[in-house]
Formats: sequence, C-alpha cells, structure tokens
Amino acid sequence: MQDRARDSVIQAFKNKQIKFLVNVSVLTTGFDAPHVDLIAILRPTESVALYQQIVGRGLRLHEGKSECVVLDYAGNKFDLFEPQIDDPKPDSDAVPVQVPCPVCDHENNFWGLIDNDGDLIEHYGRRCQGLIESNEGLKQQCDFRYRFKACGYCNAENDIAARQCHQCLELLVDPDKRLQEALKLNDKKVLRCSGMVLESTANKQGKARLKITYFDEDGAELSEIFALQTATQQGAFYHHFTKLHLKDRLRLPQIKPKHPDEAVHLAKHFRHPDFVIASQRQGKKFHQPQWDISEKLFDYEGRYRRAHELG
Repeated sequence: MQDRARDSVIQAFKNKQIKFLVNVSVLTTGFDAPHVDLIAILRPTESVALYQQIVGRGLRLHEGKSECVVLDYAGNKFDLFEPQIDDPKPDSDAVPVQVPCPVCDHENNFWGLIDNDGDLIEHYGRRCQGLIESNEGLKQQCDFRYRFKACGYCNAENDIAARQCHQCLELLVDPDKRLQEALKLNDKKVLRCSGMVLESTANKQGKARLKITYFDEDGAELSEIFALQTATQQGAFYHHFTKLHLKDRLRLPQIKPKHPDEAVHLAKHFRHPDFVIASQRQGKKFHQPQWDISEKLFDYEGRYRRAHELG
C-alpha cells in the first residue's frame, strides 16, 4: 500500500472503525493500539524477542479490556507464561527476571540472580529493549544502558562490545590491547581482580576518607581513596566509581553517599571489575613503588583469563 493509504487504514483501525487488521512485518514492533484484544500469528520465528514484540501488541492495558487471546497458527513453541531470553545463560543460577527501565518504564526480560526471598540481586541486561517515539513520530530503541563502556574522549555511554563511540565516533581501544600494552610496561601494573573491600579510614589530618581495595587470587592489592565531604568530591566519586560499579543502575538515584560509612554500608550494591590497571607514581621520594589506578575493565570477554575462570 502507499504510505497515505496505509496511514489512513491504521488510523481507522485505531478509531475502531475497522475490526480486523492484517499486516506483513509492518505492525510487529512499536505499534500501539491499546484496545487490541486478539493476536493471530501466521509467521513462524525462532526469535524470542520478536515473538514477544508481536504478542505485546495485544498486551496494552485498556478500559474495559480484561484479556488478550493469542492464536498461533505458525507452530511457534514459545511459552508466553515463561519468558525466554535470546542471550546465553551467563550463570547456572540465573533465571528470567523482569527489570523496569527508569527512563521509559519498559519491562525488560533479562537473565538475573534472585535471593531466597525472590528479590533481585543482580541482572545481566545491557540496554533497555523498549521502543520510544521520537518527536518525528518514529519508533526507536530506548537509550538507557544498564552496563556500558564510557568513551575516554566525550564520556558517552556505549555498548560494552562497541569499537567506536556512537556520539563522537572516536575509536574505543580494545580491552585486550590495553591489557597487552600494560603488561609490557614496567611502570604499569595489572591486577586480575577477584574481589574488593570498602572501608572507612582517615588521612593524616584526621579527615574521613573512603578506601577501596582491589585484590587478586594471590593476595596482591591495589587501592584508591575518595573524599566525600563536598559536592564536587561526591560528584567525582559518582563518575569514577558509583556509575561504573553499580550492580543495578535502577538504584542510581538512591546511591549517593556523603560519608565513607554510608558507602561501606552500600557495598553489597557494587560489583568489582574484572581487571584493574595502575600506573607507577613518579618521584624519587618513594622507597617503594606507589601505584595510581588509571583504568578498570568491566564485563570483559577477551582472551585473558578472569579471576573466577580456570586456566
């Protein structure tokens, strides 16, 4: 159909002037007519995400609507009452969980971990799967990312597997290359991180400080220290630690500690990186090498072994 004719038919359907509407790959995603209470599927698919999108056209809430009938004539074998996820299961204990997006309120289906009370501990989703409408009326995927790789040039959030920043188009350095270069240099130290500890401490003047220590399987350590007294210091802690370490970014607005003791109390909400890279502090006054953490790698999927892996 021509665009104008198609738009006219779709609008007539939304106005309930047309009772049934048949389409081929036109209204499978992003189409919103809340009164729809029957979906007849004639298309076979092996994509769980696409199947959920198709069925989702009938799952909008609407006044006077209490159910949606799904008739699948294509032999798709997905269970609507047990959502499936395309991504490989990341952990033997992982189960499907629903995670709302704080930006568009879309209910995402991700792999996640829950405790004995059924509360979400952690999920493995990267980006919200919801579709939102632009000012031009076009449907596009929500930009919110639960896990991301920050660009070193413009600080934009990119997918953890991205090779180029989507905002400034600068190339993002491959994590394997970063590790390889760091391992070759005498003034660099690489820690295969197996855990971290947050503790409240004090400097020589007695002012409270937050010390975060990262350690590997053999007991080697690297640490960094944050002051949290001023708004500027709290902002630095957010950008250099909180934003990167949060297990669940839905808690982002609530996790803004203003004292080291608060941060220690919130330790369970933070995840440790897979690798920590540090640079040797320059100066002749140091009797022992002093190290400043320069980079932390999360969600690593390269050729180097992570701490919890055998090899």
